[in-house]
Amino acid sequence: MKSYVQTAPRVLTGLALSLMLFVAAAAAQTPSPLPSPLLSPSPSAKKAAETPTTSTTTGEDAGDYTVTGSIEVGYRGLRVGGDHNKYQSDLNYKAGPRIFDSSLLLRAKDGKGGLVDSLLVTSTGWGSDPYSHLRVSAENSKWYRFDANYRRFKYFRFLNNLANPNWVFSPATFSVAPNPITGEHGYNTRTQMGDFDLTLLPKNNKIRFNIGFSPERYDGPAFTNYHYAGGEFNLQSQLRSRSNDFRIGADGKLGPIDFSFLQGFRRFRDDSSINLGATPGINLNPTAAALTSFNRNEPARGSVNYTRFSLHTLVAQKLDITGRIVYSKATSNFAFVENSTGRNLNPRITGWPPGALAATPNILNRGQYNITGTAERPNTLGDIGITFLATNKFRISNTFRVEDFTIDAAILFSDFFSITRGSGATLRTDTFSSTNLDARKITKYRKYQNTIEGDYQFNARYALHFGYRYGSRRIEERFNGFLLNSSGSLTPPPVRSITSDSEQNHTHAFFGGFKARPAQNWTIFFDGEHGTADNVFTRIGNYNYTNIRFKSRYSPKKNLSFNVAVITKNNSNPSEIAGVSLQDFGVDVKSRLFTAAIDWTPNSRLSFSTGYNYNWVDSDAVVDYFYNSVRHPAGHSLYFMRNNFFYLDTTAVLARRVTLFASYRVNQDNGQGSRLADPTGTPGTLISSYPMNFQSPEVRLAIRINRRLDWNLGYQYYNYSESALVGPRPQNYHAHMPYTSLRFYFGRKE
Repeated sequence: MKSYVQTAPRVLTGLALSLMLFVAAAAAQTPSPLPSPLLSPSPSAKKAAETPTTSTTTGEDAGDYTVTGSIEVGYRGLRVGGDHNKYQSDLNYKAGPRIFDSSLLLRAKDGKGGLVDSLLVTSTGWGSDPYSHLRVSAENSKWYRFDANYRRFKYFRFLNNLANPNWVFSPATFSVAPNPITGEHGYNTRTQMGDFDLTLLPKNNKIRFNIGFSPERYDGPAFTNYHYAGGEFNLQSQLRSRSNDFRIGADGKLGPIDFSFLQGFRRFRDDSSINLGATPGINLNPTAAALTSFNRNEPARGSVNYTRFSLHTLVAQKLDITGRIVYSKATSNFAFVENSTGRNLNPRITGWPPGALAATPNILNRGQYNITGTAERPNTLGDIGITFLATNKFRISNTFRVEDFTIDAAILFSDFFSITRGSGATLRTDTFSSTNLDARKITKYRKYQNTIEGDYQFNARYALHFGYRYGSRRIEERFNGFLLNSSGSLTPPPVRSITSDSEQNHTHAFFGGFKARPAQNWTIFFDGEHGTADNVFTRIGNYNYTNIRFKSRYSPKKNLSFNVAVITKNNSNPSEIAGVSLQDFGVDVKSRLFTAAIDWTPNSRLSFSTGYNYNWVDSDAVVDYFYNSVRHPAGHSLYFMRNNFFYLDTTAVLARRVTLFASYRVNQDNGQGSRLADPTGTPGTLISSYPMNFQSPEVRLAIRINRRLDWNLGYQYYNYSESALVGPRPQNYHAHMPYTSLRFYFGRKE
């Protein structure tokens, strides 16, 4: 069973792709062009276009089935100049053969399908793409429906920016500069995940049964920084985790009541580890701290069992009632086992090592942490919604929701250190250990929320909605045990502490909006919301927020449309607890988003689509920070985004069998502009932004050879440049991607 679970996604993937390759399949993913339309449709072609699409007018005969589909196979070239790691972190496309995009549809003729009435298989990005997707859907309308989705992601992230220690490089601290390629954080991981669902009796209104399975696999190397014993180290870890989600349920109808039931079982494990052997980390200064060996294992095992049950009914065609309850219980068991040896390390243990000799220089003979723990979280969520259809124009609804959970976590902490210091007559070895120091923390959370809203439809052109939301939550925390935020203490010895805390707060929000159609070809949407919101695990003041959204669509002609949208968000946290303002730690975030788009099709041979987006963000957070070992209380951390995005797409029929697609996209963020940080000021200002320019033109040509075959030629260019403000080394790059492909069709009519 274990072997089957591990290999099932790969087997299904191989079978589905093989099926498409044998039967042939199809559709167009970038960089595949659209099929070339005819230059000028004949009267018979126009009549055929008006005829409904059925199994007798499309597809090709295959016994009791008709087959429609295509498959596009080709090759992508690649040449990258500049920072290759930044290119991979952004795009990660590779050179080589690939299946651009494919689809296959089998449909039974007049219900004569037998085991399968219809089968649909689609795929994108297999070969040299970082993201791949496969979907399979099979159905016998009377007995079953099977849906499968399989996705694969290749994630690469090695950047020389915010987390790079180059900014603090000093010969007094490091004998050589830190690695400019990896920075302190980097990932090269792969994720595979799928969803496989089977529905029995899909058309039966009385009862339908559902069975599902969702696996997920994650692994790959990663770099991380570790501040340990007075030193800063860059360590490579091996990430590895997996999970399996099984579920079973039923939907149906019992008299006037619709019901739904689902029972799920999720099992997961994490076996990430670091095993470097002899390694100095990033610190190579012989007078500074260094590791000579390092090993860490962090195994974790967990489970989540969950149950969902819901009911729905309509009383007298006036009262719509829906109720739902979800219960889950999550448990996890984990361990943290770390062993190291090194030199010149400061164990940071209060009162140890004893004696006249300083803690450094020294030899760490052995440093060890052994931490084990368990956590449990039962969670209950219930809500009931009632909608009253007062008239054919007015309805009012109320939704009441309650959420309750408890987090109960306990750990045992042990550590051991052995240090040798001095030489000759002063040579001595000291040891320290803490054994089975325990700690337990319990968090209880309960929140009630009620939303009441109304909708009024004046006529077919005008409608509005309005509402009010109230929330009340209570959080209780209890701690009993030892404080384990250090390596320990010799003098004074660690002591047990007991603390408890509770908090209760309330939130209010008002919202509303309208939809209007002043003319048959003009539609307007508007909605807004203002109020307060809380954060589940943050015991500081409520967020004050105001969100406004406006959208408009105008089509003066059938072949021309204009779209405009504006979204504004103000979100501030005044850091207020129980009515007492904590001005020193307030946060204020404002964002403005403007979008505009035009779609125009002058004739059957030519079409344009263009648009512009502007994303404006300001963030101001009051923080305490240290700069050059000097504390700056109540400083300001500012972030700026001024991102402009423009695109233009054009499709043109150059000849009866030749179609050209061209596009241009540019992304430019001006960031903080001419603003400069003043970290040494009073109170001091830190500024961050990401000023950059990213351009991507593309052109591709589709040549229709016959009804079964298209030949595609294309070229795409990427050009990225960033300001020196981003880091000490701008990570600029440019990439050339020529490609060619053949798309094979089945079922396409000439």
